[in-house]
Amino acid sequence: MWGHHGMGDSWWCGPGGYFPGPFGFIVTLLFWGLVIFVLVKLVQAIFRSGSRPGSPDARETLRRRYAAGEIDRAEFERMSRELGT
Repeated sequence: MWGHHGMGDSWWCGPGGYFPGPFGFIVTLLFWGLVIFVLVKLVQAIFRSGSRPGSPDARETLRRRYAAGEIDRAEFERMSRELGT
């Protein structure tokens, strides 16, 4: 009736269509678009720098180093200005 010619081959989707039917091609594109989007976000999250300048972690590390005496006041103030705090 729909021109079904074999396993995994439909008239609307073509061979290899994951979601058969009249809108199968669109659903397949949306599915793969979502998969690619999730993968990109995952890679960005993995490789994102955890201590960017101005981040709370960087400021806290600077305060701890000053409190521990690892850096002097002038160095603390210079680094604090560079971080934008």
